[in-house]
Amino acid sequence: MPHNLAPSNFGVASAFDACLRTQLDLCQRLEDLADQLPSKVDTRAATILANRLQSTLRRCHQLEETVIFPALLTADTDVHGILDRLRKEHQEDEDHACDVRDTIRAFVTAGNWDGAENLGYMLRCQFVSLRRHLAFDRDYVLPRFQQA
Repeated sequence: MPHNLAPSNFGVASAFDACLRTQLDLCQRLEDLADQLPSKVDTRAATILANRLQSTLRRCHQLEETVIFPALLTADTDVHGILDRLRKEHQEDEDHACDVRDTIRAFVTAGNWDGAENLGYMLRCQFVSLRRHLAFDRDYVLPRFQQA
């Protein structure tokens, strides 16, 4: 255990790190789905991904916003603007995840191969922006939490 983490913080840091890894896995699955379009789609895997996407993001964002962010504010009030930006990014990611979920479901249900290009674009927008956000969380937020 890092020397600067209390036992309770170590557990939270581990949970947060697990959330980051889970979201990165979702990004990889979104990218794989985009690469399989239009005709090589595993519809069962796509449906499972659609059903997991928004709930996983919400669960991870809730941990970050209710536990991690308050600890960062306690340690350094100068991060207020950064945390506001991250909260807005969370909401945008969740809103976009809802649209992606609905579009994947429609694509799988209707077999709407005409919408493959649109779906591919949506998937790529989701995982590119999410990966960027996760890199910031891993490089900035997690280390600052561990120091708090």
